[in-house]
Parts: sequence; structure tokens; C-alpha cells
Amino acid sequence: MITSCGSPTRDEATGARVRVAVRGIDAPISSLPGGGPVTAARLAASGVVTARDLLLRLPRGYDDLRRVTPLGAVGAAPDGEVVLVRGTVSRVRRSPWGLLDVVVADADGGDASLRARWFRARAAMAKSFVKGAAVALAGPLRTASDGTRELAHPRVVTAAVGAAAAAGATPGLGVRPRYAPVDGVPARALERLYAGALAALPAEVPELLPPAARDRLGLPPLPAALRRLHAPDEASGAAAEIQAARRRLALESLVVAQLAFLRRRAEVGPPAVRVPAAAAAAARARLEAALGFAFTASQGRAVDELAADLAGPAAMQRLLVGDVGSGKTAVAFAAAALVAAAGRATLLMAPTEALAEQHTRALAPAAARLGLGLALLTGSTPAAARAALASDVASGRVDIVIGTQALLGAAVDPARVGLVIVDEQHRFVVAARARLGRRGGAAPHLLAMSATPIPRSLALALAGDLDASFLSERPAGRRPAAAVLCSAAGERSAAYARLAEAIADGHQAFVVCPVRAEARRPGALTAVAHHARLKRQLAPARVGLVHGALGAAEREAVLRAFAAGALDVLVATTVVELGLDVPNATVMIVEEAERFGVAQLHQLRGRVGRGAAAGLCFLCPSEGALTPEAEARLRLVAGEDDGFRIAEADLAQRGEGERYGTRQAGAPGLGPGDLETLAELTAVARAEAAAILAVDPALARDEHRLLAEAAAARARTLFAGEAG
Repeated sequence: MITSCGSPTRDEATGARVRVAVRGIDAPISSLPGGGPVTAARLAASGVVTARDLLLRLPRGYDDLRRVTPLGAVGAAPDGEVVLVRGTVSRVRRSPWGLLDVVVADADGGDASLRARWFRARAAMAKSFVKGAAVALAGPLRTASDGTRELAHPRVVTAAVGAAAAAGATPGLGVRPRYAPVDGVPARALERLYAGALAALPAEVPELLPPAARDRLGLPPLPAALRRLHAPDEASGAAAEIQAARRRLALESLVVAQLAFLRRRAEVGPPAVRVPAAAAAAARARLEAALGFAFTASQGRAVDELAADLAGPAAMQRLLVGDVGSGKTAVAFAAAALVAAAGRATLLMAPTEALAEQHTRALAPAAARLGLGLALLTGSTPAAARAALASDVASGRVDIVIGTQALLGAAVDPARVGLVIVDEQHRFVVAARARLGRRGGAAPHLLAMSATPIPRSLALALAGDLDASFLSERPAGRRPAAAVLCSAAGERSAAYARLAEAIADGHQAFVVCPVRAEARRPGALTAVAHHARLKRQLAPARVGLVHGALGAAEREAVLRAFAAGALDVLVATTVVELGLDVPNATVMIVEEAERFGVAQLHQLRGRVGRGAAAGLCFLCPSEGALTPEAEARLRLVAGEDDGFRIAEADLAQRGEGERYGTRQAGAPGLGPGDLETLAELTAVARAEAAAILAVDPALARDEHRLLAEAAAARARTLFAGEAG
């Protein structure tokens, strides 16, 4: 991170507060070459206001343009390879809708030529290419639909390089950064702004971390790191220098994030209740008998970790991560039973009434065998029943309250609450901390559950102020649903034939559509239209419809009806993605499957095969819409049933560094290929943050002033929405 050099001061004559002129790293974009008011406004819309903001917008990749590729050798290069070519302009053509084609001929008189193509090019750009003029272009190669090779949106090399090319030289461009585009700002203008920001960068800037911390972590000065990232050395060590610079920025930012996490955790205070180890051991002995099954190895480890937290001096803050069907609810119930053994109540929040009712039905028998009072509280609970429930919690007759967000407004005595469990959705974790946690005094323990498999390294990095437990296997006898890709003609019909067989055998089925009613393209399949079609085709089967546009009460009623067996087929959007447990459902058909993400598809398939009968999930892409990338995603789901391995493979396949919010966690420049690095740096940053807080808990020293400001700003970002 880069700090501001400008600071408020007072005019000696008037005493008015003024701001010293800001130069260098905190110069406004409008002061940089090419940073006119229109460009500055467009960058500001992307959050880039100063040179600092611009330089922290790191390259998304680099192109090795140290050598010119002869036009005659272009045909042997693979698609996607970025090349630098030179030649003379032989043809320029721009269509009325802005498609610009420029053909570059061999400057040495050979027969080879190459087409460069830009979409939505302005007329002025076309005029910049003069027939017969020398030009050098750099960009990714691809094979056009007619089989010819072309450059897609290449960058136009500077006039000096073009002139050198005309003189017969073969200049390279070195290792060049590649930036994500900004709407309305041409690539050449963006490169000019970066060059101006680098030119204005002083040799020294105020640093967030004090010198001792930078020495311990081995961090180079910030200006040097930024120059390495935006103007890497052309020597063979460029890759190593870039990696070192990325590590420097990531580590500094992770220290800031960890300071925000650790300071926040220190505010939680002591626990509302501590469960002695002896009491936990006695409750654990009765727990498995009450549940009627033995814990898996990872469930046992998770319960042990929870028990240790519940006995500790600080309120538990733990994240439980498990794949579909791994038994997270049983572990959560174990935590509630341990807290009940110490005389306190548990609140378990689920995202929907259907899920809350499902948890209540599933846990009621075990709660009865342990002598625990269990109650349900949702938005549909009458006021009189709410008051009675609050009284029962206060008197100790109810030990576990399961509900929705209605729990946040319930008149339950906070002094009786020892544990808050939040199922599925992070926003409920935020709400629970804000409304049920008592800062500065005794606080309930917190257990958050996530059914979205996240690679362990990434989860540990993103958990922040939460410790993490992982469920790595399914309970005995629980088989994953098989996924079948229906890519060949006739396979979709076979999927519906299998669905009809399942209904005839007394089972239930899901049909999932990507949209409710608004088709994004002609002929797109929608839930509303498909529901009407299936009601006719599958009659007399009972076919229901559920989607996000339904009112909450109507949506919950449909889900209840399906769970109770009053519907045979449920046509749905992704509102059924998480948590719904209908053991009699054995078949799912996902229409236009290419429009869903891998994690969504894995969660959807987890809705079937949850009973004694095996489940089948058919992935049916749109006809003619299956690109190679989409097919690879669908085959990944069809060929693998472990959610953690799917998540890791999907990250490697998609290459999306922001998919799980790594920027919010504070690791700029680290993408999905750097998961182990991210985990390692997070551990280093956490240790460094703890060391800083050990000597200066309030970050009040002068050397920590900028660090305190940065940590406070990061806390506002990380914990947005918790106030009030």
C-alpha cells in the first residue's frame, strides 16, 4: 500500500485549513501526461483517482516482446501466443460498425502478411494507419473463422520502434506489462498514464511498515517494487524480480489485513460461557449414541477443536467448511449440546424457513434423547408463540432455537445465549456479530458453516479472524450423486426418460433452469415456460415451480410441499442450490448447464441421492452453445465428486484471482496459482501483526501511525455492514 504525501496544514495569515500541493505518488490523475478531465473521470469511476491508485492497479500479466517474430514464422506459433511483428501497412479497412482490419505485409519483400483486427475502433484510429508506412504491432495470435492467422486487438508500437523497423533493425520491446482495460480509456492512453506515474514516483515515499518490520520481512522499498512491477528489467531475472515485488505488496497488505482481524478479535471479549473439558467429555460420550451414528474422523477432529475453543479464555470464532453431505449439521449440534451441558442456549440461523424447518426435523430426535429443549422461530411464528419461546429460553426449558433472520429481532435474553451458529450465508455471520455479539463484555461463541468447498489454503487465508475446521469425508453409506454430461444428440431425451422412470418408481426429481422468465437470447429456456411444458408432458405427475421472484411465503410453501412429498417434480432456479434435504429426490436435470458455475453445479447435484437410493444429475447444455471452455467445466463436474478437488481444479482452469475475494482479504497480485504462497504469506503476516500488537496494542506510536490508519480503513472494508 502507498500512503499520502499531502497533509492538511494552516495558512499563517488566516488560520484556515488548506492542503499542501500534492506531488509525486499522490498526484491526481489529471496532473499526469494524458490525464485530461474526461480520462480522469473515467478512471475515477473505477476507483483510480491518484497516481498511487493507478500504480496499485497491478498488471494482470506480462508479454515477453524481447524478440521480433518474422511474419513468415507466425503460422507456426500457437493461438494465444503474444508476438511482436513488424512490416508495412498494405491495407486499411474500417466497417461502419467500427471493425478495423489492417493488413501488414513483409517489409523485406516476402509474401507473408498478417491481419490485425480491432473491434469498435474509432475513425481516428483508422486514419493513423497510412498505406506503405512502417509499423510494429504486438498482440495475441488467433486463428480466424476462415482459417487465416490474425492479431486480436494488438498494441501499436511507438513511432521510434516503427522507424527502426523500417531501417531494417529488429528492436524488441522487452517484457511489457498487460493491464486490465478501463471503460472509455484506450490502451495506449492507459500505458502513457502509467509511464507518467512511474516518472513522478520519488525514490522514497512514506512506508506503512516501520523499518524494523520491513527488515524482518525482507521487503524492498516500495518505489523499487512498483518499478519492478510496471517496468520490469529485460534481463533473464525479470520473472524473479516481478515475483519478489508482488510478494512485497502482498505481504504488506496482508499484514494490514491481519492487524484489522487481530484488533477486531481482541474486541470480542471473554466468552459468555466456558465449557469445562470434563463436562465436554461427558457430553461427547452421550452425543454419538443420541445421534445414532459414529462421527467420521474429520467430524471427530472438528468436535475436538470446538470443545477446545469452548473451554478457552476467549469467545470461539470458528468457520466449519465441509462438502455437500459431509455432516456439518451434526458437528454444529455437537457444539450446541456441549454449550447446553454448561447451562446456556444456542441460536442456529438458517437462510430460509424451509432449511430452518429441515434442521428442526433432523435434530429433534437426537435433542429429545439428550433431554434438550428444541424450538423453531421464523418470520411466520405468531407474536404470542415468540413471547412463549423467549420465556422458555429464559427458564432453561429450551436449549436450542433454530430459525431464520427472525432470530435477530427475537426477545431472547442475550445473557442466556452461549453459542450462535450461522448456516450457509456470510451475511448472517455479519448480522450475528453485530446484533448478538457484545463487544467489550462477555460474548457468545460463534460457529459459521460453509457448504461451498474452498481449497484449504485459500480458506485459511480468507478466514481472517475465524479459525477453520474442515470436514474432508462423507459419513459411511452416503454416496455422491453421479453427474452425466448430455452433450450428444438424444441424451437430453434419455435424461427425461430417466426422470419419468424415477417418478414412476415413487421418487422425486428436480429440473433446474438458469433464469425465471426473462430470456437473455431468443429460444433460451426459462423456468416459468419449462414448468408449463413439463406439467403437460409429465401429467398426471405433480409439477411445482419455485424461483426467487416468488414472495417469501409462497416460495417456502412450495419448498415445504416438495419436502413433504406433495410434489413429484420441482422446476426451480438456483434457490434450491444450498441445504435443501429431500431424501426421496433421486434425479436432477440442469438445463443450459453451461451457464452455471462449477461450484453451483456441484451444490445442485448435492440435492439428489441423499437417501437410500443413488442419485443422478444430468447436465444438459444448450444446443450449439457448448464452447471448449464450458465443456471443460462440465466434464470437471461429471468426472469428479470431491468438492475440494473440484474447487482447486476450477481455480486452476478459470484463472480468476478475485473469485473468492482475495483482494478483500488483502493480497494484491496473488492469483489462484499462488494458493500455497497465499497461505504461507498469511501465516507470516499474522505472526508479524501479532508481534507489532504485542509491543504497541493501540498502534499509537509515531512509527505505527500510518499503519493504524490503514488497518482502520481495511477494517471498515472487511466488516462493512456490522454497525447498527
